[in-house]
Amino acid sequence: MLTIIGRRVNLREFRTGDAAWLVRTMARGTWWRWDAPWEGAPSEDELSRVPVRIAAMIREAASPPRRMIIETRAGSPIGTVSRYWVDERTQWLEVGVGIYAARNWGRGYGPEALGLWVDHLFEALELRRIGLRTWSGNERMVHLARRLGFRREAVFREAYATADRAHDRVAFGLLRREWQRARRSWPG
Repeated sequence: MLTIIGRRVNLREFRTGDAAWLVRTMARGTWWRWDAPWEGAPSEDELSRVPVRIAAMIREAASPPRRMIIETRAGSPIGTVSRYWVDERTQWLEVGVGIYAARNWGRGYGPEALGLWVDHLFEALELRRIGLRTWSGNERMVHLARRLGFRREAVFREAYATADRAHDRVAFGLLRREWQRARRSWPG
């Protein structure tokens, strides 16, 4: 089982027991307001599908995994990192990170987890680039992307709307050679 060790957090593969934690965590809190507030909190139907998706992901193990648990060094799960192909032929992958409980925000877990993940993906796969997409209202994610060396590449104006206003979709990219330079100063 793959585990990536950091200073404050570890990344590890999902275990069957993680489904219950993830459902409980997703059902409470306000994390979704930073992820995709226009979608609202996850519905009971969406939450009921989480264990099935995790079981399938464990059964159909990919290398590297498509998602990993972020846990504190003490072993408490606090979030996830993810990856998916935009275009495997052109070696273009997208990543994501989520720290679910507000009590864990602002502690440096997200930057370290995403830095470990990006580093691992560049080491494990023949990648030319890694992308990251977010929305303009998620200032923490925008800051995190820049902090790790991602460059803003595109803005899709007013792509998302919340109850109070429209927000842009922002796309960032990081080339392998840029990461090799940036990793000297990343928080991991």
